[in-house]
Amino acid sequence: MRAIIVECKLPKNISRIEELSIMAENIGYAVVKTLTQKRYSAHHSTCIGGGKLEELKKLVDQEKADIVIFTNTLPSSQVFKIQKRIGDIKVIDRNLLILEVFSRRAMTKEAKLQIQLAKLRYTFSWGREFIKMKGIIGEQVGWSGPGDYPFNEYERAARRRISKIKMNLRNVQSKKTALRKRRRELGFPIVALTGYTQSGKTTFFNRLASESKDVGLGPFTTLTSYSRLVRWKGSEFILVDSIGLIEEMHPMIIEAFFVTLDEITNADLILLFVDVSEPIEILKRKLSSIESITRKIEMPSKVIICANKIDLINSETLDIVTKLLNHIMAGRDVYPICAKTGEKITSVIDDILRQLDLLHPIVRT
Repeated sequence: MRAIIVECKLPKNISRIEELSIMAENIGYAVVKTLTQKRYSAHHSTCIGGGKLEELKKLVDQEKADIVIFTNTLPSSQVFKIQKRIGDIKVIDRNLLILEVFSRRAMTKEAKLQIQLAKLRYTFSWGREFIKMKGIIGEQVGWSGPGDYPFNEYERAARRRISKIKMNLRNVQSKKTALRKRRRELGFPIVALTGYTQSGKTTFFNRLASESKDVGLGPFTTLTSYSRLVRWKGSEFILVDSIGLIEEMHPMIIEAFFVTLDEITNADLILLFVDVSEPIEILKRKLSSIESITRKIEMPSKVIICANKIDLINSETLDIVTKLLNHIMAGRDVYPICAKTGEKITSVIDDILRQLDLLHPIVRT
C-alpha cells in the first residue's frame, strides 16, 4: 500500500517524519511522499491548514496513495473532516500506526488482547463521530434527534467488548502473578529487561537464555514478555524480555499493555538498555522519556544500565556517553556492552548476582 506521511510541525515539537516512515515501511507500506507544515498551533478542525490540505489532496491523487498517516495525534473529528476534504482514503495518526505495528507483530493471545483493548479505547469516540458526520436518512444525527439510538447502541456494544477483554486480561495477569509467586517460592529472583525499542534487549536475552527470538525487524519486535531460567556460575535467576518503550507513547497504549509492564514492576532487578550509538541529543531525549515512563510504572529501585552497541562508536564517543549516563542515571551502575558480540556482558551478569545476593551457588534439595 502506498502511504503519505503528514506532519504539523509545532515550534517545540521534534519531527516524527523519519520515525513514522521507518515504522510504516517495516510493516509493508511504501512511503511515496512526505508533507510538512510549520505552524504555531494545530488547526482546530483539520490539524494542517486549508491550503496545505488542498496540497495533500493533490498529492493523494498524483501518487495514487492508499493511506495518509499523520505524525500528530488526531481527534476523531479531525480524522473524518480530513477524509471529507481529501477523498475516500484511510487516515490514521501516529498512535494508530503504532497499534497497527503491534497488530502485525502480535503472536500470543495476551498481545492480541492488549492490542484489541487499546484500539477499542482509543477509537471509542470514532463510531459516534462517524454516525454524526454521515447522518441517518439524510438528517444530521444528534442526541435529541434520530441518532440517539445508534449512539447508545454503539457505545453499549463497545463497552461490552472492552469489559470482556479486560476480564480476559485479568485472567492472564492472575496466572502470571501465580507463576511469579511460584518462582519466588522456589528461590528464583526475577530480572527484567527494559529500555527504548531497538536498544538490543532481545539480542541480550537470546545470548543469556540460549534462545533465537526474532531481532532487527524494526520497532516493537517484542510485543509480549518471555521468561527463561538463566544459570551462571552455579546461580540461577529468571530473565524476562519485555516490550520496548517509545517516546510520547499514548497513555491508553501504555495502560493496555499493563500485563507486560507488570513484569517490569514486579521484577527484583531491572536491566535498562540504552543504544549508545545514537546522537547525543536524541539519547538525552530518549533517556528523559524512559525516566518519565518508568516513574509511571513504579520501576524497582535496583537498576543496572546497559550502555549497548559499543561496537558502533569510538572510545572518545563512549567516554562522552558514559559520563552522560552517569550524570542522568546517578547512583546506578553503568556498563558499556555489546549484546551482539557478547563483549563485556560478563561484568553485567556478575553485578546481577551481586545485587541479588546470588554470588554463592544455590543448593536445591
